[in-house]
Amino acid sequence: MNDKCCVYCGKKITQNSREHVIHNALGGLLESVDICCPECNNYISKHIDVDFTTIFNPIVGNIPNLAKSHNKNSVPSFNANVLYEGKKYTAIVKGGKIVACPELSRALRCDISKIPVEVDSYNFDLNNKVFQTGIAKIAFNYAMSVGVDFNLLRDGLKVHKSGKDVTKIEYNYPLVPFCPMNTVDTLLELGTPTELYHSLILFSQHNQLWCYVDLFNTFQYYVLLSDKVPEKTNIHKEYAQSLTKVPRPEDIDISRPKDAMIYAQQYGVEPTMDKAILIERIRNAEMNKKSINQVISKKLPYLSPIHLMQYAQNQMFMGEFMRDLSLYFDNEDNVNTTNFRIWTPTPDGRALMSYPDAILQEINDTPETLKQYTYAKFNKLNTLLCKKK
Repeated sequence: MNDKCCVYCGKKITQNSREHVIHNALGGLLESVDICCPECNNYISKHIDVDFTTIFNPIVGNIPNLAKSHNKNSVPSFNANVLYEGKKYTAIVKGGKIVACPELSRALRCDISKIPVEVDSYNFDLNNKVFQTGIAKIAFNYAMSVGVDFNLLRDGLKVHKSGKDVTKIEYNYPLVPFCPMNTVDTLLELGTPTELYHSLILFSQHNQLWCYVDLFNTFQYYVLLSDKVPEKTNIHKEYAQSLTKVPRPEDIDISRPKDAMIYAQQYGVEPTMDKAILIERIRNAEMNKKSINQVISKKLPYLSPIHLMQYAQNQMFMGEFMRDLSLYFDNEDNVNTTNFRIWTPTPDGRALMSYPDAILQEINDTPETLKQYTYAKFNKLNTLLCKKK
């Protein structure tokens, strides 16, 4: 624990400064007041967070009623690729509307609002230090927010100072990009409808401490926070959240038992047909914050039909699928969070291996696997954002 001293400058935290684990600009709701002082928080916001969150403006700008705790009405502008008569141009989009396309406007000599153009795709710059730093910072923040000993995280954090003033902060934690290593994960990620959410899984494994970071169910990475975890240490925390504001509780209609069950599941509360009691339960719940089980288990109904249609004739795949299904889900279709995205079967299926290790081995043996998965995920994201069918 940092004993409520700023982890960056070392000064006693005398004034609470709320640091978002996942950035507020991205709809992150989880906060901590035990990480840093107001001065360092302000530095991080200006010199690290702004550039990182800008990467995701095309997503943020396309989520109606994004759940945020601060600056709730701010709407970012961003670049998009648009099509006009079969040719692609770069345009500026804000509030769901194309507000400028200089090249096309000059060519046609008219206002962009009068031109029938449509958004074709968005670009995301991920191969840079800004992106890696932002992902690593989220993992670091989550570990700190759940009480991980700062000494375990110290090696990857580098703070530059001039006298007592912080001049630069670096998060030098290795990142491993996620790609599915078993049949169930392949279907969960590529065979189910795209739903935008954030999730985090912090876990110790052998002498290592990993954090799985998943932003918008598309930007997925393992962050190695430490390789000096003491033997027999067991760290396991998980977090998930939806990104769209839920309806006001007063608007609910529970004329049928089915309605009460739907609202109860949506808000994560016990169901009841008493509207007043249900509203009170909803008001007291953290409505957008969920568990990994709530996010993943509801995808389960999509797996069997897709699996049966595409792979019914492949008996080997059937066997692997049932094996992987039992690794991740219990008999009541709840997610086994001690295994999910932490362990995966070895290639021969006879044992389990570390998920990050399995990915590293796959990337080394077959680099195309990661490229194909990344392309497929971004294609799904662009299809959702551009509202393509």
